[in-house]
Amino acid sequence: MRALAITGPRSDPAAVQSFLDDAKSRSHDLRILYSPELSAVAEELRTGKPEALLLFGGDGTLNRYLSLLVETRVAVLMVPTGSGNDFAMANGLFTADDALHAWQAFSAGGNNIRAADLGQALRRTDDGGTVTRYFSCCLNVGLDADGAERTNRLPDWLKERKGYFLGGALAIAFYQPRRIKVIAEDARRSFDERGWFVAVSNTPTFGGGLKIAPQASIDDGFLDVTYCHPVPRRTLVRHFPKILSGKHVGLDALSIFRSQSLIIQTAEPMPVFADGDHFGMTPVTLTITPKSLRAVTANNL
Repeated sequence: MRALAITGPRSDPAAVQSFLDDAKSRSHDLRILYSPELSAVAEELRTGKPEALLLFGGDGTLNRYLSLLVETRVAVLMVPTGSGNDFAMANGLFTADDALHAWQAFSAGGNNIRAADLGQALRRTDDGGTVTRYFSCCLNVGLDADGAERTNRLPDWLKERKGYFLGGALAIAFYQPRRIKVIAEDARRSFDERGWFVAVSNTPTFGGGLKIAPQASIDDGFLDVTYCHPVPRRTLVRHFPKILSGKHVGLDALSIFRSQSLIIQTAEPMPVFADGDHFGMTPVTLTITPKSLRAVTANNL
C-alpha cells in the first residue's frame, strides 16, 4: 500500500505519528508532506501514484485539493483536525481515531470507499473569463456568507470551538438583507426578493456541525438548497438555535428543496463563500458533479 499524507499548521502531531506507526507495522509506504505547496502535491499525485491521500485538516484543506482529487481519482481520507470537519463527519469520521480505524480497514483491502458528489461553482471574471471551484460541503450567499467572513477573522482557537455559531450570531445582529434572485429550473423554484441568505449544501452540516440541511446526502446526485425569505430580524434570532439540531426544517420563513443546478444573482455584487473560503462575488452558477470524489469512509457505513 502506497499513500501520501498532507499536514497543515493545526495538525495534531500525535495523530500523524499514530498513522506513521500503523503504516510501519504493516510495511506500508506512507509519505508525508508537511504544509506543502499545491504544486508539490500535484507532482506527488501524478508521478508517485499513491492509492490514497490522507488529509490532516478540515473542509478548507480538502477544498484546496478537490480539483486534483477529481482529476487523479485518488481516494481521500479526511483526518478531522480542522476548525470545520463536515465532510469527514458525513463519512462517519468524527475523530482522528475514527479516521485511523477507517485507514486500517482500507489498507487491509476493505471496501470502505464512497463515490461522493461535489458541487461546482462558476463565476465570470471582469475580463470575460470564467473561474470554477468544487465544493464538498456548502456554498453560501447572504447572511451565511457574512457569518463565514466574520468567523474567518476569529483566532484559530475560537474557530475550533464552534466559532461559526459566534460568527453567525454576529451576522444576525448586524447583517442587512439584500435583493437575491435564485433560479432553479429543474426544481421549478425561483425567488427574487430581499432574502436573508441562500445556503447550497452537499453535506448535512456546515460550519463545524450546524445542521443546515439534515436531509442532504453526499451521494444522491442533488444539491440541497435552503433559502430564507424576508422575515423580521427577531424571527431569525428566535429560530437560529434550531439550526444546531435541524429543527428549522419546515419553518415558513424557509424554502428547502433539492436541485441539480441553480443560478444566484444579486442586485449588487455580494460575497460567495465555498467551504468557508471566499470564492468571489455574485452572480454564480452552481451544478452537481455526481460521484466525482472517491472518499474513504468509516468501516460501518
